[in-house]
Amino acid sequence: MTILVDETGWDRRRSLLQAKYEQIAWDLFAKHGFRDVTVEEIAEASGVSARTLFRYFPIKEDFLLGFTRRGLQTLVNLIAELEPSADPVRSVWQLIRTHSLEGPQDVRLLRLWRRAAADAPEIHARVRGERMEALTEAVTDYCAKSKGDASAEDPEPRVLAGVVVGAEMAVIELWGRSGLELLEIFEAAEAAVPSLMQKRRGGRF
Repeated sequence: MTILVDETGWDRRRSLLQAKYEQIAWDLFAKHGFRDVTVEEIAEASGVSARTLFRYFPIKEDFLLGFTRRGLQTLVNLIAELEPSADPVRSVWQLIRTHSLEGPQDVRLLRLWRRAAADAPEIHARVRGERMEALTEAVTDYCAKSKGDASAEDPEPRVLAGVVVGAEMAVIELWGRSGLELLEIFEAAEAAVPSLMQKRRGGRF
């Protein structure tokens, strides 16, 4: 039992330190540009050695990518655990909606991240690509599981995933860029794509 508690405590401490170093790096990137800030400068501002930072961030891009990947993995794991449904689009959208609204990221952090990555369009493209690919695969698998008899050649699960992921990506893109609250953006998405919330007649897939 002691070993498990120690491991949990270390994991928590590691996560807190990682978040601390990330935000120090983001501040520097936002002020001076991602390309012009070195790992040595981040280490100096953090009060640790560059060697210590490399244990958390093997390459400089990880100061920006780690944050988005952790949030993405949490959502992918939740989708994988979701029970099959007669209306998978509505069910998976409800999960995404609830997850986002009940535990939203700090919008100030999101805006800081965007400023930090402002002069690194390749980072934005990579984050967007990774999110789209991972969520599409997760939602496709969930829709296929819900259908039960879906074959690898059946296009329906992936098409349905495209609807859900496209709407989710639009919500994320708008949040922090517009003056709208997160709930308002979700409601706008649901008004534009009624199938996200409307129950299918007869519960048919």
